[in-house]
Amino acid sequence: MNDLTSQLIALSNEIGGNTEYSRAGGGNASVKLDGILHIKPSGVPLATLRAEELIPLRIDVLLDALHSDEEVEGDPVRVAAQRAQVGDGGGRRPSVEILFHALIPDALVLHLHPLTANALTCNEKGRELAERILGDDAVWVDYTDPGIPLARAVEEARTFFTERTGLPAPGITLLGNHGIIASGASYEEVAERVATLTGKIRAAIDAAPEPAPTKGSTSGAPRAREIADRVRAALGATDCAFSTAGLAAEASSPASGPVTRGPLIPDQIVYAGSLPLVLTGDEDDDALRKLVEGFVRSHGRHPIIAVVPNTLVVATGDSPSGAQNALDTFLDALRVARDADRIGRLRVMDERERHFIENWEAEAYRRSVAKEG
Repeated sequence: MNDLTSQLIALSNEIGGNTEYSRAGGGNASVKLDGILHIKPSGVPLATLRAEELIPLRIDVLLDALHSDEEVEGDPVRVAAQRAQVGDGGGRRPSVEILFHALIPDALVLHLHPLTANALTCNEKGRELAERILGDDAVWVDYTDPGIPLARAVEEARTFFTERTGLPAPGITLLGNHGIIASGASYEEVAERVATLTGKIRAAIDAAPEPAPTKGSTSGAPRAREIADRVRAALGATDCAFSTAGLAAEASSPASGPVTRGPLIPDQIVYAGSLPLVLTGDEDDDALRKLVEGFVRSHGRHPIIAVVPNTLVVATGDSPSGAQNALDTFLDALRVARDADRIGRLRVMDERERHFIENWEAEAYRRSVAKEG
């Protein structure tokens, strides 16, 4: 693969298409060619990305926007994208993370939400773990709101690394409660960095004590379909998906962060909501209705996920694929939470952080694109 665009598509489809690294429309990818950044459209899955879908943007215009304090009307990232766009973009918006793609000098940039790596990035001890496990092979960035704030935080971390070491910033950036950025000059370089990062963190997790087994209700699982259908009806959803095995049975106790404390990463909010509705599994229709009403009063929105701890996880959606994606996203969060607690202590997104994502128009757009797809 001598052509850089072909290499980017291969990285996107092969690594980004693996649910260990990205799900649905999550993550993004770009290639730099002659001063132009060609980047994945928002909401389009990495797994199916094609070269003709990439949106071209002028890098100099994006960097001017990154470093400018000019006040603009509307979302500054959206304004920057409109100013930088070459052609019409086929009616699609570029990824909301265009600015950190523009500032990283490597030709190929891949942003992922890896399940193994996020056990470290979604961790109160994340920075400490990164230094111990990865040393100077990665740059750490604390959780920062997406868009211009995150891009500036990435730039600051890279600059600090160079000032401290006298070396160029490495090709791996760890984003607290978000994911990773892997960059390089070729397919082989980026793929090797992702594999090495994953291997080192997986080894640290496997070396840590395994969590104690948990035991949930014995009454909910045989009635899973009935409970799932009643949850779907109570939420006014078209479809539902559910699980009573694996992570749903072993990692969904009230002590699990995603069940009662909050979401781990922005994509979890986009596809599965910030918090689930927690049930006993024995509620009648009236009790279920009251629980939903109370959830809406407390959170200002309907839940997408319902959990009978250590017994059943139900996901709802407007289509079978939407419900299944919500379920898979929540089960991913349960796995990340379990692994994070093995090597440290899980950090969930706080109320301010999650409200930003819940109300950010760019994420609402990404959700709508994924829904159409």
